[in-house]
Amino acid sequence: MGLYLAIIMRSGKTKRTFQQLNHRYFKGLNYLLNDESDKAIDVFIQLAETSQETFEPQLALGNLYRRKGEVDRAIKLHQALIAQAELPERYRTRALLAIGKDYMSAGLLDRAEVLFSELVEIEAHTPEALQSLVEIYQQEQDWLQAIKSASRFQSATNRNMQVPIGHYYCELAEQSLQQDDVEQGEKYLSSALRVDDKAVRAHLIYARVKQKNKQWAGAIDEFQAAKDADSAFIPLFINDMADCYLALKKGDELEQELLNWVGNYQGVSPVLTLANYYSAEKGEAFATEFLTKQLNNRASFKGLNALIELNEAELSQLGNDFAYFNVLKDLIDKLLKNKPKLRCRKCGFGAKSLHWQCPSCKNWGMVKPIYGLESE
Repeated sequence: MGLYLAIIMRSGKTKRTFQQLNHRYFKGLNYLLNDESDKAIDVFIQLAETSQETFEPQLALGNLYRRKGEVDRAIKLHQALIAQAELPERYRTRALLAIGKDYMSAGLLDRAEVLFSELVEIEAHTPEALQSLVEIYQQEQDWLQAIKSASRFQSATNRNMQVPIGHYYCELAEQSLQQDDVEQGEKYLSSALRVDDKAVRAHLIYARVKQKNKQWAGAIDEFQAAKDADSAFIPLFINDMADCYLALKKGDELEQELLNWVGNYQGVSPVLTLANYYSAEKGEAFATEFLTKQLNNRASFKGLNALIELNEAELSQLGNDFAYFNVLKDLIDKLLKNKPKLRCRKCGFGAKSLHWQCPSCKNWGMVKPIYGLESE
């Protein structure tokens, strides 16, 4: 009988506690719905400090504040959750993860790094913590730490991180080359290619190092490797590669190579490079005939501009009619000037210059030349 009475009394106490919680919780929601955020956050912080029963909605509410840009409120709410004296460890680590993300949103990267590193050390929410650490080290351009965290993230999740890790090594290589440490730069490039054998960026850096040192044949090999890794980047290096062939006085080989590219590549860059070569070696008439034939199969404003430039001397003899061609060329120039030359294949971000990491979606190696009438 005594035990039964104790159970009834405890049940009544629990019921009253839940009623009090419900009253305070809905009071906070009412403040929130009436845009009285300061009053709402005070109520929710009190709840967070005193009751584990509302942990889930409190955590979610803090995340909502963060997504809305109200990071200070998110931090206060998540800190209040951690302040509970008897908060279970599984709850505490989730709140720590949330505060780490709050700090990231606030730009407090050093504080976020400490929290995420702690979570990794105690093996709590390791994938999310490692992913956040990768983002932090990218922002801080701490590429060695980014490599370390990305490698651990790959091991923990089986998600392929070869492409970003390859770019981290390329970033380190470029830093070393800027400091004239060619040996260290080449070691980083070798690491990039060991991690990602399709690292077109590494091949292009290698090629330009060799080109700078007048190692023309080696540069050509690297440009060819870049093309094999991802032909979408051909417009970015085709003229440099042509210069290397000409420096070796291998115009015939260049012509054959470009003809192969014209046949297998949908863009106009190989056509324009070959037309320039023909103009210098075989005359403007030959180049014009070649370019005209190619433009019948692949319409391009860039190609049309090149055709006008090739025939500028002849067209100038038309007198007043030549002005129409100048107007056309100016219009095309203005059109192309205002158009992005590259676009991210993931998010659609448009750019006029190359970004190895998309400024919008943060993916690596996805900003590539655009194909079409107004571009490649």
